Amino acid sequence: MAMTKRIQIPVDDPELALVKAAASRAGLPVAEWARSILREEARRELGAPDLDPRSALEQLFALDAPVDDVDNMIEESIAGRLR
Repeated sequence: MAMTKRIQIPVDDPELALVKAAASRAGLPVAEWARSILREEARRELGAPDLDPRSALEQLFALDAPVDDVDNMIEESIAGRLR
């Protein structure tokens, strides 16, 4: 994963000790632990679902949208536009 931006968050020594202890307990480097926590909280705050592939497919199929071979769907789309 290419990192292109940095954020700096000032913390005091006791806070840093807590963060390091939590990351260590999770078996992760501090940066990776912090990114995962920030990502999870941002998704929770925004209400964005964190779906595994199976759940995503179940939600997709629950829409009952028309699904067919890509070539057939393209042909039908073009035919519909030509009418």
